Amino acid sequence: MVSHTSRRWLDRTCFALATLTVVTLGFVQGRITVTLPLLFVGLGGVTVLNATVACLSFAATLLSSGAVFFTEILRERRRGPYPASGTEIAAIVPSYGDSGALHRSVESLLAADYGDVRVYVVCEPGDESTLSVARSLAERRRVTCLVNDRDPGSKAAAVNYAVDHTDAPYVGVFDADERVHPTFLPAAAAGLADHEGVQGRTFPRPDGLLETVTYYESIVLGYLSHRLVALLTDFDMVASNALLVRRATYERVGGYDPRMLTEDFDFAFRCYEDGVSVQSSFAYPSEIEGAHTLRDWWGQRKRWMTGYAQVFHRRLGRLDPLGRPRSVASLVFCGGAILGNFVVLSLVPQAIVVGATGAAAVLGVTVGALWGICLGARLFDRRVGVVDSVGLGWLLVPFVLPFYSLAAIKGVVEYPISWRGEWFRVEKEG
Repeated sequence: MVSHTSRRWLDRTCFALATLTVVTLGFVQGRITVTLPLLFVGLGGVTVLNATVACLSFAATLLSSGAVFFTEILRERRRGPYPASGTEIAAIVPSYGDSGALHRSVESLLAADYGDVRVYVVCEPGDESTLSVARSLAERRRVTCLVNDRDPGSKAAAVNYAVDHTDAPYVGVFDADERVHPTFLPAAAAGLADHEGVQGRTFPRPDGLLETVTYYESIVLGYLSHRLVALLTDFDMVASNALLVRRATYERVGGYDPRMLTEDFDFAFRCYEDGVSVQSSFAYPSEIEGAHTLRDWWGQRKRWMTGYAQVFHRRLGRLDPLGRPRSVASLVFCGGAILGNFVVLSLVPQAIVVGATGAAAVLGVTVGALWGICLGARLFDRRVGVVDSVGLGWLLVPFVLPFYSLAAIKGVVEYPISWRGEWFRVEKEG
């Protein structure tokens, strides 16, 4: 039997080799020349470096995704006003070690522009500090404190427990530290008239340098990266926060799986394979608490990608091209979400190749597209009042994204080698 120490050294070695391979392939691939046909302008073709094609393709994808993202937001903001009451919503807030932050979600849900909502705070046995806060909050009307003594130990099990203890037609899932936008609930409830689920947007509160970085990271990697896929394939993320879903749909799909490290990623694919219609609602974002230390930032992202690898493993095991054709698409989307992080890292050596050839315009277009998308999103959030200022943090984004790729590679490598079911938890300050 391989010892824990040996496994750790093995995954570190594999991480270093995987990183070196991605960087080397990016450099080698970037130096290859390709000929692009330009028949539509009457020219035979033009020869360019593959690195140039890669950088410009990245910029084009960003701009296209950004166009879809902002169009969806503007379209949604024209739909109101929304009804202030209607079908009852059970807003579930799973909580563990969140005594300092729990009030944010509960108070914001009670203050929503929608009266027919009841909040269910689900605590873990033995978490006395959070239980104390939850019981205090439960003294308010429309707040109930539950203790998940049936299957404790995971967010997924906590949500499932609460769903079984409620009977509202609509179920909402929110993080303990999530400050929900007052218009999200009525907008999402209206969306459930035509869809089975409505997924909102969350953003880390940008109140520090690292927190600002995570804010922009959530825009580029958390939302933009999915917009073209959602538009072309109908696959959209269904998370475990800022979510409203019909109870019947939740029960039909089977709820969240407590065995999965990223229960939301797994749930999203099961919803897709089951044909669940999902509407994105990004116009009324919820504020959450981001990582405050580099250790938390690294550990959280590594956990996400280990969870993605676990979901890919499960999707591979449940592949059924004839019986469930969408299982093939699920596997492709899941693999693409993982490989996309490798691609981002491979762009670094390709950008160096472009810079070494003096093609400053290509780098300018690529970086400018990234800056433009980030600045546009920040200006929108400033306009709707969810952030106080714009700042200059968007200038850091091109230099930070490759580090996310490193955390992703580390998380993927750890899954088959050293991961044994443990999960990393970020400290919340409230």
